[in-house]
Amino acid sequence: MDSGEFLAMLKDCIGSKVSLVIDAGLYKGTYPSRVEDVDEELIGLAHPTMRGALLPVHRSVQLKMSVEAGGALYFSLVSISKGLVRENLPLLWVTPVGEARKIQRRLFVRVPCLLKTGLFRLEGEGYRPEKEEWTYVNAKDISLGGIGFSVPREKARLFPERARFLVELVLQEKRYLLVGKIVKKIPKSESWELGVAFEGMPVFAEKPLGNYIRQQELAGRQS
Repeated sequence: MDSGEFLAMLKDCIGSKVSLVIDAGLYKGTYPSRVEDVDEELIGLAHPTMRGALLPVHRSVQLKMSVEAGGALYFSLVSISKGLVRENLPLLWVTPVGEARKIQRRLFVRVPCLLKTGLFRLEGEGYRPEKEEWTYVNAKDISLGGIGFSVPREKARLFPERARFLVELVLQEKRYLLVGKIVKKIPKSESWELGVAFEGMPVFAEKPLGNYIRQQELAGRQS
């Protein structure tokens, strides 16, 4: 996709994890970051760190950037434009260079599960807050990037594509609330297969969910 389409897509992915790669020189390495803001031409990233300090950067230097969006991994070259501090958060603003391409592999390990999951619609066409209520499903698979589940055909109307939901997960008797978006909706003979991509993963939920995924993965290997 061209840079305009890439930027438009990232506007819906604030909080998504990013990896920045420097191939050569004194600061060669891979640095984690997050999408913090997007405007018409630039991507605002959490300024990466090196040994506890902000990574030194220079204007117009090109980096390799990969970002998870909608359950897929996208790659783009980016050029450093500027750095600034906003509300005590150091930001690194970069400009996409050329086209972004989708990498055909999963960014996150996905494991089967039977987690009871609550979904509460947040917004969208036909959305009426006073009429919305929690819908509960049994997730079929889960990763740090999202969940997959199926619903009977008559309930598919409750999950329009691109609709945003509050997602409730219960792990080790603790309740976690995340925000996600419907990114997959596939009809089957008697049901619909749906996929929700999380809009970022807060630190307080990442560790318990990661532990659950590793436990499921280990159990699958032993069975």
